[in-house]
Order: sequence, then structure tokens, then C-alpha cells
Amino acid sequence: MPRTFEELAAEEMDALYQGALFLCGGNPRAAEIVLVDTLTLAFRDHEREPDAPPIQHWLEGRMVRAFVRRTASGPPPLPPSGPRNRPSGRVGRIGTETLFKAAAAVPPWPRAAIWLVLLRRWGYQEAAAVLGVARDVLRDLLRYRDHMMSIVLRSSGRRNGTHGDAVPT
Repeated sequence: MPRTFEELAAEEMDALYQGALFLCGGNPRAAEIVLVDTLTLAFRDHEREPDAPPIQHWLEGRMVRAFVRRTASGPPPLPPSGPRNRPSGRVGRIGTETLFKAAAAVPPWPRAAIWLVLLRRWGYQEAAAVLGVARDVLRDLLRYRDHMMSIVLRSSGRRNGTHGDAVPT
């Protein structure tokens, strides 16, 4: 017996809400609005797409479209200038609040690209299609990860003595 949309969506709700929080920079109200938009539109389209990908992937794509439609005005921004050094350090143990705060400092287009490609592991072609941008534009949007990660590392409270906060000996 086929499962209902409600059953399928309920299984993905926690992951979708965490994704919406990331996309909305940790703002619960904005995340709830994006999630409601996502589920409303997905419910309407669910029966119409018999060859849809797995429900998680399908819902994530709709959530990114809802987020971009609601928050991103104009074309995607140019990538940040400056050196393309990747921040070093362990970021695997950062808290969600730190990650959400760093995400909020990144414009909506690159935030959506980072969420799809780096956090949800979508392929470039699929992510570019969902965002409605060319693959090379997606690549440029992903350059914002360096900016975001530098914010994460600064916010983590871990210092290595090079920021003028070392204790004199």
C-alpha cells in the first residue's frame, strides 16, 4: 500500500527543520515559514511527479527553492575577493548555534548552495538545477564557504595565540 505524503514528510521533518534553521541563519520564525512553504507546495505537487527522486531529496530541493524565492532578491552575488586559503582547524565539533550564526553572515544564494552541496552532499549539476543557476555560478557561490568557516572558527573561542590574545609569559 502506498504511503501518504503526510507519512513520508513526517519522517523528514526534523532534518528539514534543521536545514531550514541553517538556511535562515538560526531564526526559528523564518525557518518555520520556509518549512510551511515547502510542505504546502510539496503536498500540492506530490501526486503529480511519479518519477520524483527519493522524498528526502525531493523535499530538500523544494525547501531551497522556497528559501531562495522568499529571501534572495536579484542575481546571485559575486564571490568574496581575497585569498582563497581554506581555514584550518577542527570544525567537526562546532555547535549548531555557531554554525547558524556563521550561516546568517552569508548571503542567501551561497547559503543555499553550501547547504545543498557541502552539508547535504548534492552533486553540482543537481544543486545548480534546483537553484536555477549555471554550474560555474554554483562553484562561485561555494567560495563563500571559506568566509563562513572563518566566522565559525572565530566564533568557536579557540585561539592559537596569533590574534593578540595570547597570555604573555
